[in-house]
Amino acid sequence: MATRKKAPTQDAPAPGQVAQAWAQGRLPPVVLILGVESALRQEALDGIRQAAYGEGDGGLNWVVVHADENAPETTGPAAILDEARTLPMFGADEPKIVVVRKAEALLGAKDPREIFERNLETLPAGAHLVFEVVEPGALKNTRLYKQLEAAGAVVSCEALRNKFGNESPDSPLARELAARAAARGLRLNAAGVMGMLERCGAELGLLDEELDKLALALGASPGDQAPVREEDIARICADTRLPSSFEFADALAERDARRALEALGRIFAHGLGDYRKPGRVITNEGTIVMSLLGAASYKLCKLQDVQAELSAGKREDIVFKEHRLFYDARASAQRALRRHTVKSLRAAVDALFRANLELRTGHERQDVLERLAWKACRD
Repeated sequence: MATRKKAPTQDAPAPGQVAQAWAQGRLPPVVLILGVESALRQEALDGIRQAAYGEGDGGLNWVVVHADENAPETTGPAAILDEARTLPMFGADEPKIVVVRKAEALLGAKDPREIFERNLETLPAGAHLVFEVVEPGALKNTRLYKQLEAAGAVVSCEALRNKFGNESPDSPLARELAARAAARGLRLNAAGVMGMLERCGAELGLLDEELDKLALALGASPGDQAPVREEDIARICADTRLPSSFEFADALAERDARRALEALGRIFAHGLGDYRKPGRVITNEGTIVMSLLGAASYKLCKLQDVQAELSAGKREDIVFKEHRLFYDARASAQRALRRHTVKSLRAAVDALFRANLELRTGHERQDVLERLAWKACRD
């Protein structure tokens, strides 16, 4: 019995290479821009516009629709497909592109998604649909997604930062930041990269703005190699980074009460930065507390495991590698282990459990966590 050959999968260009890859009529009829990094999504949209219209803006041929499941008559599948098939009054020799923003409201539901699947092949030549999706949910398991992925029409705009927000000089986000600095004529060494991430956060759009400020202040232009000192970053760049739950957890693990209390103060005053979704700010106190307790529990329990293995005579480099503790995470674990005995680490875990019980009995959330910081760091 003959087996059906699977169509070869094509690779979609990176967001910053869309304009060059899809210029001169190479733009796919349907494109899916997917990911939480807003700066990369905007770069992809700008690239598509440039690929289609060169130096122009497309005029009436470039239509943006904000999907709204509560307004199907104007932003539903039928209205969007009709818009794509309708030629404009002017510029009929240019491609017609309909951009659907917040498209998860449509593609995430079975019925509207199937309407698109049945009708995409009926788009006239020169008509294109561009779906922008921030959070895919189950979309990646659908036939539509797999078809677009196989055609190389899914532009990934996922966050570049590490899974748990612990950056290092060779992490994807750090390398991207150094490359963007170099494109502006700035020479940013490893210490400068880490300094910017520490001060400005992990949202690529904000980092781009700070690089522009540095280039302007230092008189750099493309092709230059203007050195960026750490004092330049402190003087010119805005301190926009929001603390993450792991900053509080790291301070607890390292028995640094001052740092833990400062992190708590900033978090409850300004919100919690979400390491999974750059730019998102968590302000719900219940969600903040759950995130802080989860990070602290993860950190302290991992330290207990590492401490037990080291006490049993296992080599430190092997233990850290098996627990995936590299760079800053490894340095933090080493500091914590120097400051903790088996007894003090057990006491910190017990303090964490007591804090969890106090929160369930209606105690003031910030007060409970401040007491946790004192007990875990001082007992």
